[in-house]
Amino acid sequence: MGEFDARSPRAPVFGRRAMVVSGHSAASLAGIAALNRGGSLADAMIAASAVLTVVLSHATSLGGDCFILYHDAASGRTLGLNASGIAPAAANPESFAGGMKTRGPLAPVVPGLIRAWEAIHRRFGGLAWRELFDDAIDLAENGHPASRVLADRCADERALLAADPGCAALYLPGGRPLRAGELFREPALANTLRAIAEDGPDSFYRGETARRIAAYFEARGGVMREADLAAVEPIWVEPVASAYRGHTVTVMPPNSYGILLLMQLAGLAAVQGAELAADPVRRVALQMSAMKAAFEHGRALIADPRAVPDAAARALAPEMNEKMRAAVLATASKTRVPERGGTSCLMLADASGNAICVVQSVFSVFGSAFLEPSTGILFNNRMQGFTHRPGLANSVGPGKRPAHTLCPVMVLRNGRPRYVLASPGGVSQTLTNAQVLTHLIDGGRDVAAAVEAPRWCTAQDGRFLIESEFPESVLPALAAMGHEASRSPDPYFYGSAKAIEILPGGTLAGAGDHRREAFALGY
Repeated sequence: MGEFDARSPRAPVFGRRAMVVSGHSAASLAGIAALNRGGSLADAMIAASAVLTVVLSHATSLGGDCFILYHDAASGRTLGLNASGIAPAAANPESFAGGMKTRGPLAPVVPGLIRAWEAIHRRFGGLAWRELFDDAIDLAENGHPASRVLADRCADERALLAADPGCAALYLPGGRPLRAGELFREPALANTLRAIAEDGPDSFYRGETARRIAAYFEARGGVMREADLAAVEPIWVEPVASAYRGHTVTVMPPNSYGILLLMQLAGLAAVQGAELAADPVRRVALQMSAMKAAFEHGRALIADPRAVPDAAARALAPEMNEKMRAAVLATASKTRVPERGGTSCLMLADASGNAICVVQSVFSVFGSAFLEPSTGILFNNRMQGFTHRPGLANSVGPGKRPAHTLCPVMVLRNGRPRYVLASPGGVSQTLTNAQVLTHLIDGGRDVAAAVEAPRWCTAQDGRFLIESEFPESVLPALAAMGHEASRSPDPYFYGSAKAIEILPGGTLAGAGDHRREAFALGY
């Protein structure tokens, strides 16, 4: 059964001074260029992140948000920055009595991405703010070849895009979807980026851009207003960490799903790492059991941190660990006879021991499918992360942050970064991270092999999906261990994992997933 689980023939990308892994080659190149100009790792992150909003705008945009983990080598601290968006002041359960909106002007939270850039630059930046956006402005103004993934999503979502004038004009030129390699210009977005570069983040949250956004939302029945944009502030938070086989796995606290990853690892720790590495089908079944238990016991804890202030403590309490262990051991005792998401990831590390992991998103592909034409900004649909039912921790409310699937991960060994990883994929992000981590820690694989190995995921309706590289015999074997699964050959369902490994001698190794257009670049 092990032939499908062999080491990947791809090799990691190596670097001595720095490593950048992102969802697109242009973003990785922009990060390296910022470093070559004497910039800090934070400067490189902002430059690359801004490029991602241009070249992968169906997945991340100025109208989206993010979570960031930052390891500062000088202090030895790992910091978290929560820049998830907030609900507008007019949002409450009564106004969404019919359910949360999936698309259109009532679907977005107030975006937080640009404030995240500001916060990280203020604390760790080196270059002047205005120098960080040249690559993004150039690509938006003068054009970039439309990526294969963007072109595929335009074709898949043609009807959705056609329903919105801003989306239709940009993504359906002449009434047909963008084609892969076609020169794609976004002049309105270039002007918005130029204003951000020249006038700072307040040009977006308090200036002319804010006025245009608010007027457009009001004219089309949305509730986002200028005061909502002015109210956005990211939060520096203490990450949540737990031990896994001699490593410290660090994630963002709620409202991120990160604690669900730690819960899954707590369950998997009940079996020997060699057992996970030796038998691929058994490993998948145990991972599925850990996922089910984590979501069953932990999902209700994911909400605005003010609503459940003890969420992390409850998720990692001894009695919760026992529930997770019991779920995995119940499967271990047996013998053997997805909606697409709109998210992009970015990670960087340098020879000084600094590391950054960013997950930025508009949630669904094309987010709310609501684009303000004069600014070129596509908005998220993260309001779906709330429930419209009143009285719950995650009930929609003014200024609240919704439950968030985004899950950056940083793994430390002896107090220093060892692995940095993340993946898009909606609710499957923690599942992908758990699979990559078990390949790295339990299987001893290099980052390329861990990222490229066949994966499984869960669809929105709860079904398990497995990649076509798994042999047919895996399906009945999983069923015998209590997990019904089916095949889906579409690689988009399985995320796009990215990882950096800091080797014991200090060399940096990076890998980007073949499933989309991830790109690792080291020097």
